[in-house]
Amino acid sequence: MTGRKRILILENSVHVTGALKSIVRLSYDLKSYFDFVFVIPSNSQAKNLIRRFGFEEIHELPMRELSRSIVSILFYFPVLISNTISIHRIVSRENIAMIHSNDLYNLIPVFYKLSGGHLPYITHIRFLPIGFPSFLYKCWFFLHSRWAKRIIVVPKFLQSLLPEDSKIVCVPNELPISESHPPQLLKNGSKNDYTFLYLGNYIPGKGQNYALEAFSAVAQKLPNWRLRFVGGDMGLKKNQQYRQRLILRSRELGIDDRVEWQSFSDDTELEYKRADAVLNFSEAESFSITCLEALFWGRPLIATDCGGPAEIVDDNETGLLVENRNTEAMAKAMYRLGRDEQLRYRLGHRAKAVSRERFGIEQTSMRLKGIYEEVIRD
Repeated sequence: MTGRKRILILENSVHVTGALKSIVRLSYDLKSYFDFVFVIPSNSQAKNLIRRFGFEEIHELPMRELSRSIVSILFYFPVLISNTISIHRIVSRENIAMIHSNDLYNLIPVFYKLSGGHLPYITHIRFLPIGFPSFLYKCWFFLHSRWAKRIIVVPKFLQSLLPEDSKIVCVPNELPISESHPPQLLKNGSKNDYTFLYLGNYIPGKGQNYALEAFSAVAQKLPNWRLRFVGGDMGLKKNQQYRQRLILRSRELGIDDRVEWQSFSDDTELEYKRADAVLNFSEAESFSITCLEALFWGRPLIATDCGGPAEIVDDNETGLLVENRNTEAMAKAMYRLGRDEQLRYRLGHRAKAVSRERFGIEQTSMRLKGIYEEVIRD
């Protein structure tokens, strides 16, 4: 035993998400101050990512997410109660000092407290209220505001949408840990071949459809540019159908020979560095790991003003912000960036410097360290 306080991280997603990457990076930053134990869903893709960062204490539970289906509702609460019992055993056996739940919809810590659990817990809120039924989001928030010691929100924009609560603290997402590839990679093939990168899982609302329409509007004016999508479908049928609709639409627009479709990538740093510009046209983002990573790797970025990105991107200084759902504005920004090499260089260079200053470890992970220490001390 190291003598350091032990933190239990509760992660509910079975897929590699921005929220998962964030909590693992934060834990990595703080591993010299605390020991971390992870609890994840059974058969989660999270295990490989967690282990790559050097964490070996991982427990798996058969977590379920609540949905509108009768089967989901019937099984949700029995599984939740079973998992709560397992958490009691884990915190006792592992000598845990505090629980950190990685998002609002995970009710295990609430049931842990309701069943007599004595440990304090904090919860992150990473999703906007508009992404869930209003009554459900309000219920989740009420329960956590009652039992959690602190509620961590990522962007100030999200905090403005929540009821006032003294427990709420805003802590921005952290930067990537280290650099594995050279700062700039040589292009494969012609130097006149350029790529717009769209990195994000194929989920309706993530904005890939707007990118297709905007690229179609400027494709003839930017004959040396391609559009590259990279992301997974999370094994969900609705996401697979969405991806297929996108592919069909690219054919209808006559740009399918200029569009690349790639699956999930473990090496996002390499994807960013191979790109000449990055796009993020989500309809709603609480923060956006993609935007932050693009800036961190020095890539010129075009993003929609849809919430969190406005707190990351300084328009016309570290990137370009465009009106949400406005494909004409997106196309104009893509054309402007595609034609102006000096603009791409200026935005990318400034983005790299500003992001590392604004979202450095003192403003992110160290702030969370202070919260951990305060909560454990209380």
